[in-house]
Amino acid sequence: MRALVRDRSYRLLLVGQTLSAFGDYAMFLALAIWVKVLTGSNAKAGLAILPFVLPSLVGPALGVFVDRFPRRRVMIATDLAAALALIPLLFVHDARDIWVIYVVSFLLGLATVVYEAARAGLLVSMLTEDDLGDANGLLQSTGQGMRLLAPLAGAALFSAFGGRAVAGLDAATFVVSALFLLAVHAPAIERQGEHGFWPELRAGVRHIAHTADLRRLTIATALVTLAAGVMEVAIFALIDQGLHRPPEFLGILSTAQGVGAVIGGVVVGATMRKIGEFSTITWALVAIALGVGMLAWAVLPVVMISAVAVGIAVSFFNVAFVTLIQRRTDVSMQGRVMSAVEAVFTVPYAASIAAGAVLISVVSFRTIYLAQAVMFLSIAGYLTLTARRVTPPTPSPDRRRRRALGRSSSRDGRALAAPPQRFEDPRPTR
Repeated sequence: MRALVRDRSYRLLLVGQTLSAFGDYAMFLALAIWVKVLTGSNAKAGLAILPFVLPSLVGPALGVFVDRFPRRRVMIATDLAAALALIPLLFVHDARDIWVIYVVSFLLGLATVVYEAARAGLLVSMLTEDDLGDANGLLQSTGQGMRLLAPLAGAALFSAFGGRAVAGLDAATFVVSALFLLAVHAPAIERQGEHGFWPELRAGVRHIAHTADLRRLTIATALVTLAAGVMEVAIFALIDQGLHRPPEFLGILSTAQGVGAVIGGVVVGATMRKIGEFSTITWALVAIALGVGMLAWAVLPVVMISAVAVGIAVSFFNVAFVTLIQRRTDVSMQGRVMSAVEAVFTVPYAASIAAGAVLISVVSFRTIYLAQAVMFLSIAGYLTLTARRVTPPTPSPDRRRRRALGRSSSRDGRALAAPPQRFEDPRPTR
């Protein structure tokens, strides 16, 4: 990991992403709190998250265009567009204006889909396969670690100056991130294979369908999001009815989860090297189930411990998820595959949030959390039962071509460093 941090381009990317994450977490929290304050409704506050996830439905189409352009430029343009998208929040004054918050949430979600698809490809073009797990883990750790500061800062800023001040902070971090990206260097990726919108779109979907471990991961994650969406709404009932705290207390819980995310992001790379990405995902789901089940007690010390545990487990799940996709996918189609996977589980996630808005009015949050815990354990069981049929990974054709040409990572910038070793996974088939 020390060598990774010495890579100037990765270091610039890391710093820019960390600052941007600070603004994002502050803003994301503020959007839900803002709706809760304006309307007094737990359901409407939870629904502020729904527009954010809807753009993933068109993710595969967006991924096709992401793969057509230099990823760094796409990320810079997206950062600047996201900063502009926050401007309408300056005109929110009362409950009649909450539609503006929903629209901005949608635009930020759209920017996130494009940005994350481009970043996945940028990392693969910059780094060797052996560095991907640590690189994703460090990004997860520092970004999620902003939960230690951003939620509290966002809630405090919201309480003192209102949501418009938080929007200004987030816009500034987007601009700073774009400035850091201007100094990042990464090799250009040649487009390979089929050309044209529909052939390129089908190629990304076919890759997921024909790669056994990606197919199982996609199914499992769709089920995870079906359970997780309800939690976005239930958290307000937990805070209000269970802990008897104001909506701003969500900032405290997010900070506790951030502590766990920092820990998880630091150690997940070593964990994946020992047991593999698939097993890491499975054990993460078990830990998430236990943590979510603990929330049903609604006792403050238990809830805080649960938040930390869930933060660690979510960090493990996210990093292993992204790394597995990157390592099984050609560099030239990273955007399409990443956004296609996102789209597959956006529908259940959106449906889950909508269902949560209805359920929270008639079902106890305790029942919801216990049901979610059972579902997470069931998904972990599904992955365990199917693990023996997961095929061992092999290098993608695009990676073999790049190695044959002797292309190096951005760590050498100038070029002819020794190509990375052929990826041979010593772990038994999972």
